[in-house]
Parts: sequence; structure tokens; C-alpha cells
Amino acid sequence: MCRAQAQTADTTSALPTADTTAAPADSALAPSSGIDSSVAYTAADSIVFSYPTRVMKMFGKCDVTYKTMGLKSERIDVQWTENRLEAYGVIDSAKAGDPDSIKQRYTGMPVMVDGSEKYEGFRIAYNFKTQKGRITLGETAKEAGYYYGSHIKKVEPDLLFISDGRFTTCSNGHPHYFFLSPEMRVTVKDKIVARPIYLYIADVPLFALPFGVFPSQGGRRSGIIAPAYGDDGTYGRYISHLGYYFALSDYYDLALSGDWYTSGTWRARSRARYNKRYDFTGELNVEYSRSMTGEAVDYDRTDDENYRATIRHAQNFNPTTQLNVDFTFASANSYKVTNDISRRLQQEIYSNATFTKSWEGTNNMLSINVQRRQDLTNGTVDAVLPVITFSNSQIYPFRSEKRSRGMSLGGDASKYSWLEMIGISYNATAEHLEKKTWDADKLDFLRYSRSGVNHALGFSIAPKAGYFTVQPTFSYQERWYDKSTTFTGFDTAKRATFGDAKGFGAVRTFYTGVSISTKLYGMMRSPIPGLAGFRHTVTPAISYVYTPDFSKPFWNYYGRYTDANGVEKTYSRYENEVFGGASEGESQSINLSIGNLFETKTVAKDTTEKEKKFQILNVGASLGYNFAAQAHRLSDLTLSYRTSIGEYLSLSGGSTYSFYMYQKNIRRVNRFLISNNRGLAQLTNFYVTLSTSLRGEQKRAETEEQKSDSVRVEEKRRSLQSGYHTVYDDDIPDFSIPWNLAATFTFSQSQDNPDEVIRSANLGLNGGFNLTENWRFTASTSYDVVSKRFAAPSINIYRDLHCWEMNFSWQPLGPYAGYRFEIRVKAPQLQDIKLTKQSNASGYY
Repeated sequence: MCRAQAQTADTTSALPTADTTAAPADSALAPSSGIDSSVAYTAADSIVFSYPTRVMKMFGKCDVTYKTMGLKSERIDVQWTENRLEAYGVIDSAKAGDPDSIKQRYTGMPVMVDGSEKYEGFRIAYNFKTQKGRITLGETAKEAGYYYGSHIKKVEPDLLFISDGRFTTCSNGHPHYFFLSPEMRVTVKDKIVARPIYLYIADVPLFALPFGVFPSQGGRRSGIIAPAYGDDGTYGRYISHLGYYFALSDYYDLALSGDWYTSGTWRARSRARYNKRYDFTGELNVEYSRSMTGEAVDYDRTDDENYRATIRHAQNFNPTTQLNVDFTFASANSYKVTNDISRRLQQEIYSNATFTKSWEGTNNMLSINVQRRQDLTNGTVDAVLPVITFSNSQIYPFRSEKRSRGMSLGGDASKYSWLEMIGISYNATAEHLEKKTWDADKLDFLRYSRSGVNHALGFSIAPKAGYFTVQPTFSYQERWYDKSTTFTGFDTAKRATFGDAKGFGAVRTFYTGVSISTKLYGMMRSPIPGLAGFRHTVTPAISYVYTPDFSKPFWNYYGRYTDANGVEKTYSRYENEVFGGASEGESQSINLSIGNLFETKTVAKDTTEKEKKFQILNVGASLGYNFAAQAHRLSDLTLSYRTSIGEYLSLSGGSTYSFYMYQKNIRRVNRFLISNNRGLAQLTNFYVTLSTSLRGEQKRAETEEQKSDSVRVEEKRRSLQSGYHTVYDDDIPDFSIPWNLAATFTFSQSQDNPDEVIRSANLGLNGGFNLTENWRFTASTSYDVVSKRFAAPSINIYRDLHCWEMNFSWQPLGPYAGYRFEIRVKAPQLQDIKLTKQSNASGYY
């Protein structure tokens, strides 16, 4: 027998051989060992090896490594002839009398890591040759869960047998809850089979199941979708979203589920999803329901059938070609039979499908779009089937490719000749429109169909004239239609009637103009320390635009008829078409605009700090005058402003002023206010918005549990997006932010009629704070200042209970008033283990 004393901690032993192989130096023993790889071992205290018995005993912070297996323990004994080792802890003299647990009475308990798996226990035995082992009072962590057992036996690399097995997601040494099974079989990265199963909470058994089969790895697995149970004030007791999930492949899956109520109401739904990374993704959701209220003999009994289908698809064919589809079809009352408040409030359905194609190296783009809007309250449907758009944003036909490339690489654009600065843009749109509206007089739906093609051609040039930019423009538009509006006569009340006249028609319009703009700068040094100075940028612009009077008979875009009183009337032949008709009346308008931007800049303290620019105020004004108008030549004066105070307060608003007098029952007349001693201008519209967002300094995560919260938040959000949820399924609170407050105030006033002022004012508040590191309070509400009413107030309280969480939501007012109290397990895979109490007078939940 020999004994080696370790000189330093974690020093690799030189016994029995220098290369720390499993077999000692005796060559007769090596062939019979059966070990096909080296074994490395260290001990902080000492290693004792007996040649006659081939037994090695290690003392003090022992560490053994073999292939992917690593073992650390206070004591390790190795029997080389049997290729077997045994690791165990030693009694801690300071805690020898502690009766709570073996873990607390012993120190240096063995911990084995085999690949990505970790095992802990009071005593661990392992065979190098068979790679089988036994763990007494074992513990292993797998996929955010912990498995315990009085004995854990590894009979195969991927097969464990556990006696008195326990499973929990609680990381506490004494778990707050766990599942207990006398017999448990774990197939690594496959499933867990246990019989029977008992659920313990605070060491109290609550319920039992004869057996259970659970997945032992993350990702998608086929299985039963756990239902929810409850009581609905309208439809009675229910079982909700009971079904089965099919993980058909790595690329697609299917979920079938249903709801059943004691009133006879039922709902069936299916969801099929598919996904191929970097290529395409999509889903198909179909829901069919039959809702019944009252008894069969009741006069007010209802029996409705409803459906809802949603199709989503997104695909990238290549970097220049994409397809996005989001279509929903639903019956008129489908929004009434759902637990989702957002769907109840969304009584209109918008569907859209878009295909886009662009060509590299050009400004050409093609887009094909289909749109559909359905109003569920009255059945109105507006559909664009389809709209095809081709556009070429800008080309310069008189520039050579070589010269354009040189300018794009840093050349002086002012060196272009005036001919080379001429730009041409083209846009073509073809559209077919379908409408279905309800006619209360005829008690039937009226259908409306229109088609057309619109061509738009623009010419522009922007030469520099000293400090001024002069930009002449010419725009030509041509619209093609397959029908037009024509006068058909008078009805019995001597009102003019109109109808559709089929046949090709074209509307050709144009306008031309010129604009001049420049920029003026003013600089001032700052008397305030820390600020470099102030800059004022003024951007004045003036433009002139001419548009002919296309209502003249020469153009033939307007029809004429004589009414019952002998007065000649005009009407637009193409006003009801997709792109409208030609404008009426000549226009020769001058438009003036001026922008003012006030900025400041901070002073950098050193070379490592960058200067920061801030916009103090942005104010703009615009005004126009039409020389060719018969009345009201001077347009309204429009003002706009925007400012922000750092990151804390943002303010924006605008106002409109009229220069003309208002006469009762006539509106604005063609007389200036100043000529009647009423001042220069009169306010007609005003709006202002103030918003602020404040938050405490974000705390850094100190523990591993805190660091994993962001991962859990993301998993929760994904589960809400893909699973079943209601209005109460809020995001997990972020405890790293101690408090936050957001407020928005909007005010608007309209008074085109000075005697009839219409005001609206609304204050929105949203905030939250952490009472402690585990308590989070949030609240949100909206207050109508004019009507003095609160809208949709909500109060939420969240309590972190380590491996559990508590949520309390209360909506004190409105049609969805009620509360919901819930305690549930945090782990996403066990989200259906919860206790819920809720109250809602409307019976929606």
C-alpha cells in the first residue's frame, strides 16, 4: 500500500501512473480493466492506493473525470478491478445534530455531471465500463425542473429508474410543491412514466392520479391540452379548451380543442401552423360555435351559429420578392361569443394580402394588394380585389451612367447641367372595388362595383440659383374607367336621378407650378454653462400652382341638365369612380410656408464624450391665396408646433384660423373679419397633446434567478401569442424597474361656428411601482375631462411567490367590471396548475 499526500489543492495525483490512466502501472492489470479512455483524478488532501486490492481512496475535494462524466465529492473510493467508484460526503461536526435533512448534516455531498445532466445525492456509485450508476437520495435538474429520489439508478445511458421520485420546478432546497411517485422511469430527452402520482403543496397532498406520462425535454410534444373549468353567468358551467396537440414534424403542427357549456353551447376550434426558417411561416385558425341561452320553451331563447377563420402567411422568395397574407372571415355575431375583450371591442375586421417585387439596380417596384373590411354590426363589406401598383420613383434620362456613378461616389451634384437635373417619375395603379351596404328602405344589401386604372407622370427639376432652390414641376394624370355616371331623369318628387353608363372613358388632367425655397441660419453663444450655443434655422418657401377648370364643356368631364325650376345644373361624370373625376374650377394659387427650428448643443467635457444636440422648439406656418377662386381666395392660416424637454415631456399641437366672417345658417361668407372690425383672424380649430414617461433607474440582476426572469418573460409572451389566453393574462412584471409612470393629455376644440364650440379632453394614466422586491402594483385608466367620466380603469397586483405567482386584476367600472384572483405555478409547462376566483356581472368570463 502507498499513500500520496497532495501538496496543493486540486493537484493531479501521480499515482498510480504519471498519465493518470485508470489502470495502475502493473501491466498485468491493464488489459483486464476494460476501460477505453483515460481517467483523470485529483484530491485536495490525499490519495491512498492499495496494490493488492486495487482500491484507491481519495480525501478532500475529490474530482474524477471520465469521458463526458465528471464527479466531485468530499470522499471517493475507486475499485479498479471492478471499474467501479463510490462517492459520498462526510458529517459536518458543526451540524451533526441537525435533524432536518441529510443534506444539511453532511458536507461535500457528491455532484456528478454527465454531459448536460447534473445529479446530486448522498451517495453515488458509478461503473466506468457499463456506464451505469445508482444515486441514493439523489437530485437532478433537467429542463427547468428538478428530479429527486431516495434511489436513482442509471441502467442505460438514457434510462433512469427512480424510487420515491419527486419532480418540481422549485429551486428551493425544501421545495414548496412537488409531484411524488413511488415508481418513476425517466427516458432522457423522451418521456417520464410514473405511477401513481401525488401533488404536494407545502408538504400537504392535494390530489392523486393513477399514472402519468410527461415529456422530459423542451420543445413541441404531442399530448392532451389541459382544460380549464368554470362558471359563466350566461351559458352556465363549462369546460374550456379541452383538446389534443399534434407535433406532426419540425415544420408544422396541429391543435384541436373545444369548449362545452351546460346550456348546450359549444365551440370547436382548430389551429394549424407551419414554419420553415428563412423561407415562410403561417397558420390557419378555424372556429365554429353554437351558442344557446334560455330553455327550449322560453320565448326569448336564442340559438346562434357562428364561425371565424383566420389565414396568415409570410414568405420571402428572395431578397426582392415578398408575400404577406393576413385574412379573417367571420359571421356577424362572432365577436359576441368570445372571452377575449379585445375581440369583443373590435367589431370590424381588416384583412390584407400584399405581394411586392422590386428590381435591384433600379427604382422599379411592383405591388399587388388585396384588402377587405367587414363591419360585424351591420354587415357592410368593402373589398379591393385587387389593387396593382407599378412605380418608378425617379429617373434622370439625360444623365450618363458614368457621370451618375461618379456623383454618387462623392462628386459635386451642383456640377450637373440643367438638362441633367430633369427627373421623371411614373406610377400606374389598377384597382377593382366591391362594396356591400345595407339599405334600410329596401331591407336588403346594395352591391356596388367599380374598376379603374390611374397613370401618373411627373416632371421636376431642382437647379440651384445662389442660395435658393428653384423647382419647376409638371404633373400629368390619366384615369381609365369602364363606366360613367349619366343623368336619367326625375323621380316622382322631381329629384334628379342618375345611373351608370357602360363604356370606356378617360379623364386626363394636369397641373404645373414652381417653388422656391432656401434656409437661413442664426447662431448665438450660450450664457448657460454646459451649452455650446443656440441655432435658429428658418426655412421659407413659396410656390405657385396652376390647374385649369376641367368642368368646362371643352373637356367633356361634366354633364349638364336643367332641373324642375329651369336652372342649369352640372354633375361630374366620373365622381363616383375609383380614382374620382376631374376638379371643378380654375386654380391659380400661391402658397407660403415658413419653418422655424430652435436647437442647442452641449459641450463635450473631454475627447471621450460626444456632443449632444437637442431640439428646443419646432414651429411652422402655412397660408395660401387662389387668384382664380370666385370666393374665399385666402385660405386658412395653419400653425403647428412641437417641442420636448429632454426625455421627460413632449408637447405637440396645432391651430387653424379663418380670415372670413361666419354668418348663421350660411357658414363662412366672402367678407373679411378685419373689414367688419372683428379682428384679423378667428380660431376655428385647436389641438394640443402633452405626454410624459418617467421610470426609476433599472436595477441589475444579481442572482441567477433574476437573470432568468427575462427569459421567462419572453417564454410567457410567446405562450400567450400561440396559446389560449384572456384579458387577464398580462405580461410578467419587470422587477428590475422600481417604478414607472406614463401620462398623456389631449385636448381639441372645434369652433367653425363661433356659437357652437365642440371640446374634447382626455387624460390617460398608466403606472406601477414595486412595494418590495416581490410585490408589484400597476394601474391604468382614462378620464374624460369634458363628460367627467372614467373609462376602463384597471388595477393589477402581482406577487412573486418564488416558484408560484399571484395575480389580482380588478376592473371597477364598465360593462366588463369584475375581478380575477389567481395563484399559479410559474413554470410554463405547468401553467394549468392554478387556483382561480373570478367575478363578472356580465358573465363574459
